[in-house]
Amino acid sequence: MGSASAGAKAGAVASLYFSLAAAALDAVVLLAFKSEVLVALAANPAACSQYGASSQAAIGSCYSSLFASALPVFFAGLFAVSFLASMFFGVYFEIIPGKSYFRKALLVALLMLVVMLNFVLPIAGDSQQELLMIALETGLAVGYAAVAARLYRRFTREVEFQSSFPSKLKIMQGRRDQTGKRRTYAVNSTQRVEAESEGRPFRAWVVSGGVSVEDSKNPNTAMKVLGDGLLKVT
Repeated sequence: MGSASAGAKAGAVASLYFSLAAAALDAVVLLAFKSEVLVALAANPAACSQYGASSQAAIGSCYSSLFASALPVFFAGLFAVSFLASMFFGVYFEIIPGKSYFRKALLVALLMLVVMLNFVLPIAGDSQQELLMIALETGLAVGYAAVAARLYRRFTREVEFQSSFPSKLKIMQGRRDQTGKRRTYAVNSTQRVEAESEGRPFRAWVVSGGVSVEDSKNPNTAMKVLGDGLLKVT
């Protein structure tokens, strides 16, 4: 699998960008469509019942509360969902469809946007405002994917696992067979690896690039990931 810690680091930045930008755009739309929002609030007395009768002053106070209370809640919801999406991106990076970091991140971002549109309630307004916000948030989701993909690549390194005898000598990490695969790991991380023999005796570990092992003659050893590289069992 991928790296949860790298996903969290990338997600903290990408989620903050997405949430702040989306909340700011929502505020701009509220201001630009103020008259339409006021009409929508007046047509729904229950939405402003805490401000008393449906007078012009009460509707105005209700409108102001969107900035004071609804927008912060909106921001918090966006940040929580987008951060969880980045963790998912990090943990399941290898199995997410896509040939590049950006394509993988974009798929996660679009799924994240669908969840947000269904569970993070939009701020009051008419259909024109909602369509505009969907279009703007889709653009922000693309930006989120670009930031998350770039930072995830920055915080991780790729390791390729090879075996001189793939059918008889495998590289195991926990219960996972990594032979012939390429995986991402957090920079400067240490991973336990084990050579599992199925009829071919273990001889040594061979490394290249930014990968090193604690003991090249021990079939059960620790792998240090400082950069992109190769780990091969012979």
